[in-house]
Amino acid sequence: MAFDISLGINGSTTVVRLEGELNDREVQSLRRVVDQAVAQGPRRLVVDVHALDALVPAGLRCLAFAQQHLPATSHIVIEGASPVLHDRFRLAGLDRSMTIVVRDEQLVGV
Repeated sequence: MAFDISLGINGSTTVVRLEGELNDREVQSLRRVVDQAVAQGPRRLVVDVHALDALVPAGLRCLAFAQQHLPATSHIVIEGASPVLHDRFRLAGLDRSMTIVVRDEQLVGV
């Protein structure tokens, strides 16, 4: 599945939606959108990964970079992570600096 990314702003929350397979060729697109999101200085940056099938390590580094460049009062929420993606975030140590909400696999496709 092709990779797609979108950015939305709602008050003090910025939402980045990721869909498909994030491979090494697509990381630059992610970086550009994440840089735009960080520039907004949101209190909360939500990364919606409900429809994300794959995430390469460079994508994890990009999100870690975003966390480091947000204001200290800001927080990143990873919304809708599959158990596999949750494990990747945990192994990268990002579960200590971000809130990771795992999707209910029983509800996928309902």
